[in-house]
Amino acid sequence: MPNAAYSSIAALVLATITAASPARAFPDRPINVVVPWGVGGGGDRVARVVADLMATKLGTSVPVINVTGAASQVGLNKVLSEQADGYNVVEITSDSYILFATANAKFKVSDFTALAILDQQPSGFFVRQDSPLKSWDDVVRAATKGAVTVAGSGFGTQSDVTVKYLNKKHGLKFVSIPFDDPGLRLTSVLGGHADLLYGQFGDIDTYLSKKLLRPILAFADQRLSEYPEIPTADEFKYRANITHFRALAVKHGTDPSQYAFLVEALNTASQSAEYKKMLAAESALPNSYISGKSAQNYVEQWVANLQSLMRMP
Repeated sequence: MPNAAYSSIAALVLATITAASPARAFPDRPINVVVPWGVGGGGDRVARVVADLMATKLGTSVPVINVTGAASQVGLNKVLSEQADGYNVVEITSDSYILFATANAKFKVSDFTALAILDQQPSGFFVRQDSPLKSWDDVVRAATKGAVTVAGSGFGTQSDVTVKYLNKKHGLKFVSIPFDDPGLRLTSVLGGHADLLYGQFGDIDTYLSKKLLRPILAFADQRLSEYPEIPTADEFKYRANITHFRALAVKHGTDPSQYAFLVEALNTASQSAEYKKMLAAESALPNSYISGKSAQNYVEQWVANLQSLMRMP
């Protein structure tokens, strides 16, 4: 029999076997959760709790991979460089979505599709316990006379946008000091190298309870029940109440059935006692969780609102 005939028969047999074989179920290998921030920070803690809960539902391991650098852009690029196959999930925080809101942004909201909003937290300014800045009025006086340094997540992130807003609209002289590593951010204030820390109450709860740090201003609609003596940004007419949140997302174009399966796993995780305990530990809003398409709508509206704030004259 000619070689061409053998080749045709072999191809036909292979096609028949392939057609008869059942499609491999998703997932059939580990699903990575990429965290674009350092180990030990709030984003890392939340991602690890959620990854463990997802693994039970998905029936596969869900390792957390920390890919840091350039205020989360290195981790975001890693996910965009991979196939949109559902096997690479990325944690995107509000700090990262702020990058999407800037002019000539490197990333677009449409590059990713949110699976869920995991938590929402009030932010604040914090000082070392023995700081000479005893009140927000002290901070304002100091920042009117000269530079006051602020340890934050990085240029263009939530902390930086807040600092620029206060400088531009209220005549203050804050200077951002960027740190991708949350540990360095904290030690810069604890060591007296920065005057203020911009962060979330839940992320530094241990330092607050041990009286190493203390809040001096809360970015919230009303005073927090745990800190009734701490004023809010609203009381000073600051329009900078940018809700901090963390989302899990996949690369745009992920198969709808894979997307739905991941959302279902997260929905199950959000109902667990472990998840609710995590929200409490992070001082997150109890109704933080938003699922699927509603999460993507939340992100799009949040970015639009932030762009409006950034365009303020």
